[in-house]
Amino acid sequence: MRTRPVLLRMTPIAVLAFITVGSLALGGSAETSEVSSSESAVEKDATGTKFEVVLYYFHGARRCNTCKTIESYAREAVEGKFKDALDAGTLNWTVLNTDESENAHFVKDFGLVSSSLVVVEIDGGEAVRHQVLQEAWTLVRDKPGFIEYVQGSVGEFLK
Repeated sequence: MRTRPVLLRMTPIAVLAFITVGSLALGGSAETSEVSSSESAVEKDATGTKFEVVLYYFHGARRCNTCKTIESYAREAVEGKFKDALDAGTLNWTVLNTDESENAHFVKDFGLVSSSLVVVEIDGGEAVRHQVLQEAWTLVRDKPGFIEYVQGSVGEFLK
């Protein structure tokens, strides 16, 4: 049986606390490590199992203009269409630097080779599926197409 990395086995709230504390300890700010959730806002299904979707933007310490554009467009995509889900805590927008030791495992966890957008579904505290949004790099010069692609991908996970 394949075991999941420790961070993916943690409850969503524990993950958020871990990210927030790590960011603050490193002098981070809401600009670079933003998380939108609270225990009371995470929705539950009919059995009481917590679930949520996280759209991660992973980047390294050195960032080119294209990397910054991908982050900006992705933020605009989720905040523009999924404000209610962000406010409810069923969708989280999280930006993480994979060059920081506590985030380095994500490179292996999701098979990342560069800055990446990854949609992850968490059910009952477990990451049950994910999708690396590979087309983000090819669509970055087509803002409407990029936003439609991200919104469509996130929307599929929120169904």
